[in-house]
Amino acid sequence: MTEPLLHRTDPHPHATRRWAVVLPALLLPLSASFLYFVVFPGTAIGHAAYSSVKVFELLWPAIATLFILREPLRREPPGVIARRHSLLEGTLFGLAVVALMLLLKEFTFMGTLMEQSAGQVRQRVADMGMLNHYILAALAISIAHAALEEWYWRWFVFGNLRHLLRERTAHVIAATGFAAHHLVVTSQFFPFGLALFLSVSVGIGGAFWSWQYQRHRTLLGPWFGHMIVDFGIFWVGYGLLFSR
Repeated sequence: MTEPLLHRTDPHPHATRRWAVVLPALLLPLSASFLYFVVFPGTAIGHAAYSSVKVFELLWPAIATLFILREPLRREPPGVIARRHSLLEGTLFGLAVVALMLLLKEFTFMGTLMEQSAGQVRQRVADMGMLNHYILAALAISIAHAALEEWYWRWFVFGNLRHLLRERTAHVIAATGFAAHHLVVTSQFFPFGLALFLSVSVGIGGAFWSWQYQRHRTLLGPWFGHMIVDFGIFWVGYGLLFSR
């Protein structure tokens, strides 16, 4: 039986199992981000924490879905038209975000704040081992890591919250969880006010992508839009790191 696009809250006790798998998924990335970016940055412990949480994000949705919720991984497949619409929406959204990002950097105080933080950004990137492999890291994070985050945050986290809560509330909570660990990370690169603005922007993007997923039943558009945004971020980062 295929999963309906719209749904109501699950009856107890299945809802209890769903909360049991989704709450760790909401909280663990935030907790791990403190370890690898604040407490143990650039150390073996920090690198291990980062690697561990990424393995968790890859495997936990499948393990929790198959063995705890006892549900199939395959959900209702979208039609060809839905895939096309999702891809078009995701592409346009990603390009719009990158254009806005570049405009804000060029014509507002955000550009000055970023330039002033360039030394700190460079040190953090070096601590992560990415400075000498920046292009490779940009490709891996923008393509593979974006896919991982869509699988984790949209398919699994939002995909379960929408069974438990009203749709709008599910969008907000999933987007907040997605933005929370980004706040920890961006606050290590930029002043807190700018980091907060960037993280709220991340949350808005996450809410849009979960709305896309709910609307079209495919991660294609969210992943593609996410990928374009990440490429834009790395483009800005390249200017801060290497064009000085």
